Amino acid sequence: MQRLFLIPVLIFLLAPSYKGQSVTTEQSKGDSFVVEKSTLLSELQNLHTESTQLESPLARALAKAEIADAAWTLDQEWAKTLLRDAYELTFPDEEEQSKLRNKPAGAPPPPPTDTDRARGDVRNRVLSVAGRDKAFADQLAQLGARQLGSYEEHFRYASLASQFIKAGDTETASKYILQSINADPTQITAGASILELAARDRKAADNLILQYIGRLRTIPLSIENQSAVRTYVILAQMIFPNSNMLSGPRQILPPGPAVMREYVSYIIESMGAMEQREPGSVIRLRAFLLPIWPLLKQYGPELAGTFMELERLSRQPGGDATLPYNSGEAASRESFDKRVKDALDSGRPDDLTINLAISREEFGSARKMIDLLPDGAQKVELAELVNLREVISLAEKGNIVGAELLAKQLNKAVSVLQAYPLIMRKCAAEKNTPCVTNVFYEAVKQLKRADTTPYTPPVGIPTSAMSTKREADPVLLSLSKLVKAVAPVNDTLALDALEETVKAANSSEIDTGQGRIGFDIDIFKMLAPKNEARVRSAANGLKDQLRQIVALAAINQWKAVELSKEIKANRQK
Repeated sequence: MQRLFLIPVLIFLLAPSYKGQSVTTEQSKGDSFVVEKSTLLSELQNLHTESTQLESPLARALAKAEIADAAWTLDQEWAKTLLRDAYELTFPDEEEQSKLRNKPAGAPPPPPTDTDRARGDVRNRVLSVAGRDKAFADQLAQLGARQLGSYEEHFRYASLASQFIKAGDTETASKYILQSINADPTQITAGASILELAARDRKAADNLILQYIGRLRTIPLSIENQSAVRTYVILAQMIFPNSNMLSGPRQILPPGPAVMREYVSYIIESMGAMEQREPGSVIRLRAFLLPIWPLLKQYGPELAGTFMELERLSRQPGGDATLPYNSGEAASRESFDKRVKDALDSGRPDDLTINLAISREEFGSARKMIDLLPDGAQKVELAELVNLREVISLAEKGNIVGAELLAKQLNKAVSVLQAYPLIMRKCAAEKNTPCVTNVFYEAVKQLKRADTTPYTPPVGIPTSAMSTKREADPVLLSLSKLVKAVAPVNDTLALDALEETVKAANSSEIDTGQGRIGFDIDIFKMLAPKNEARVRSAANGLKDQLRQIVALAAINQWKAVELSKEIKANRQK
């Protein structure tokens, strides 16, 4: 009985001691967090100091963006300052800025140069980090609009929209698409974003198309500045999403009746107004006028008279007056079948018809046409392309064995880049570790003998629009993508591949002065938790200063996120 009496007394006497130990432990943890945060910030500040030695503005801009990414959870105000500085470093000189600002909405987009593409890539990276604070991302995008004009505003907001679509935030994406449309509805990037959104949310996409057409009604289209052709092309792709190359292998539901009615009405009204301003323009736009006839009968029969008058004006002297019976996918299918038949019958298929067959996954038809081509580089390249597209199609449909077998016939590094990481991800999704490992080794083997030249650009696309070896290294990029694909299932293999990536980077010809590092920086962030010492050693093994800075920043970004999680968990205890 005396023992039972003593128990509560002992608890009472010892309680303050336990509480004191708990407080001391929490204070110790808090002090540890402060020290770790201070150490991380000090490392990032040292990296920033080192980045000021980089000669190129674009290299400094990318370094600032990656350091800001790591600093975001530690010191957000400093991170925002870095991002703002990085964004401004991507701007051209004042003379070029003035030219861009003075381009009116509807003007042709400027032909992109190597430097333009590099600036755009760095701006997109800055905005991808800034996007964690939407108001701040808006500030940066508006800064670019004020300095660089309506095309920059259109393009950057469309890029932001694409970023949020991929993240599954369709509401924010829709807002950015509207801002892109308002900047200049005649440019195609916003339309491509709407098509991307339609694959996820048909209702949201339809709402945007209606607003898009409403904004278009305020802009006089013209043949002279190409705004009419650009606008009608992207509109047709949105209205008939599965009859064009933009949609790729995905199937997208067509728009609803309200969109169809508005589309028919807009085409007729805008072409009629343009014909008055620029007589004869409708002749050049006949290909966009005729497909709306079947839609008009269903969604706008009251416009038939106006349509028939425009159709008459659009005919060449003695031209065919026959109207199509089908529109959209049905008409496209009919047209495609005829085109392939004519190509096979003539024995002289053209690149465009073959590419159309490949884009529609008509691989058998494509191969028949390719077989008719004379031996040479064109035939070899098209055979490679059809194999690549079929590999991707097979992998997406879950036929991993078929994809793997066909992938062994690929010869270009750019093909390996697109095919093998996808196959490995499909293997990983099935938790098939041997498959991931075998495919990895096969990909590395093929990269060692791969042709590193890019695909020849399609007819009509200037070679200046294609990446050079100073801009992209498909072997280097492929290695980093393989690292990401193998990391979830095999730590040792991923770390070995990381070191191979570093070796490839050290011998690459990519111009890092343009803010390009040539590989996926996420591999350092992804592998650091598995073996920080080895990953840090790999980062320090990069000979190029910019590459080394961003790789070390990526490791610190992982550490900063983990520290933030620990601090949050400690506060919730």
